[in-house]
Amino acid sequence: MKDVIQKHLKDKYGEFNPTRLVGGYTNDTYLLNGTCPRLVAKVGALSNLDLKNEVYSLEISKGTSVVPKLYEHINEDGVQILIMEHCEGINGQSILDHNDLETTKILYRILGKTLSNSVHSLKFKPNLKPINQCKIKEINLDLDFVPEILIQRTQKILNNVDDNENDWVLTHGDYGIHNVLFTKENSITILDWEWAEWANPLIDVGWICWFTKLHYPHHSDILNSIFINEYKIHSSVELSSDKLKAYCLYKVWKVLNKVTQAPEDVRQEWVRRLRWTLDTDLI
Repeated sequence: MKDVIQKHLKDKYGEFNPTRLVGGYTNDTYLLNGTCPRLVAKVGALSNLDLKNEVYSLEISKGTSVVPKLYEHINEDGVQILIMEHCEGINGQSILDHNDLETTKILYRILGKTLSNSVHSLKFKPNLKPINQCKIKEINLDLDFVPEILIQRTQKILNNVDDNENDWVLTHGDYGIHNVLFTKENSITILDWEWAEWANPLIDVGWICWFTKLHYPHHSDILNSIFINEYKIHSSVELSSDKLKAYCLYKVWKVLNKVTQAPEDVRQEWVRRLRWTLDTDLI
């Protein structure tokens, strides 16, 4: 992958050394050491629709000041490369992983305010950009590795969802501490917009609660409470445990549809998470 980056970017950006980035960045994202300003390159196949979706999402949200600036989107020789600014900050999840609970509380408050005031302030407009749209009523539940009882329970919950386009906003799709950079100035940059959708804002609200409760159950009550309370200060969206569960089920099923060809242990882990989601109240 480094050779691909060098081949397509060397003539324009000069000498640089690509270094793979972690901590909020997806695979095949590289810091281009040596460029001025410092740049990040994200590489994928030309057929990667998620990467195209990220491009459109960054263009829509560029006025919010909470996303990396997109400089260029290159499509050549079967690959596409996103050239973005390099943003400073600490990966939010690493803060909690290092047991800094007090800083994490500050971060969850910022997550709530930023999600409402910046991301969800962008209302759905059909002709704005062709990013993904929520298809909660059309999600494929016909997967042979998922037990029938879990399919039936999911269907019953999703059938009761009233998903109205009038409520749609820009949603990140995988919002949470794992996809933000946190600065000393108590601001965040939101990374990895591949799963963004025009959708009900409860998708993002539910997913951060889901992620926290699944991975950090001992801290989830206090952290999710801080996040929800801050989000509600800046938003009039009606929150309920049933609605949040429904949209999280939709998200889990989207992942299940992505891992159909994955190894058996990966598929069964997401089946476990599906069962957990069905059995768990998020707030």
